[in-house]
Amino acid sequence: MKFQIPLTPGVVTQFLLRVVAFVVVLSSLSDITKHFFPDARFAKRLVAVFNLNEEMNIPTFYSCLALLFSAILLGTIAYAKNLDSSPYKQHWKILSFIFLYLSLDEVCQLHERLTEPMRSLVNGTGFLFYTWVVPVGFIVVIFLLSYTKFLFHLPVSTRKLFVAACAIYIAGSIGAEVVGGYLASTTGSNPLLYAIAATLEESLEMLGIVVFIHALISYIKTYVGGVSWNIYIPGKNQQVTELQNIGIPALHEPAHTNLLR
Repeated sequence: MKFQIPLTPGVVTQFLLRVVAFVVVLSSLSDITKHFFPDARFAKRLVAVFNLNEEMNIPTFYSCLALLFSAILLGTIAYAKNLDSSPYKQHWKILSFIFLYLSLDEVCQLHERLTEPMRSLVNGTGFLFYTWVVPVGFIVVIFLLSYTKFLFHLPVSTRKLFVAACAIYIAGSIGAEVVGGYLASTTGSNPLLYAIAATLEESLEMLGIVVFIHALISYIKTYVGGVSWNIYIPGKNQQVTELQNIGIPALHEPAHTNLLR
């Protein structure tokens, strides 16, 4: 028996948007119950499992998988570009490794380990309460500048989606984090207000990744021949999954192709 699961931009994006909406709604409910029913057992359980500002729960697991999926898609493109000897194949590989690191960071919170060392150099109050944004923001600026030429070689539709995804993700991961740090530093007595900022931060990050995944799958569908998983079931207890159709002999990238479908 054989099943084929094609990856199409519309289907994947709709699914991910529903998951994000589900997670954000439950996280918001957990914040409300925590604020109005702080001693209720169900409130504590709801916060632990669904709150976006907590670690090692369902939102963390989803974000980790979404970033890992992005890394796999980028690796698929890098593989196809390598076959075609594309001048930008290394850029795709580096992006794949970056998203692999981001997936790991989502679980381990590696960037937050920069907070304490940076507080000895930066006044960790107000908008710089979370001092890790200083070195990370500097790295992001260098990265964006180094990828400018790569960005402009992409088809127009892909470029627009990449820019939108990047802007949304950075607005959440750094912009909303800075605002949240300011609230935590100056209005610590209002946890609900901080929870709103934290929810906005995580929501923007997840939305940015959804847009990025949509861009990658659209690009793969148009320029790399598409990706699908074939699932073979030879027996009751055996299952093999195969990734195929990840490259074509030559890649052509016209500058004006609509990938929004």
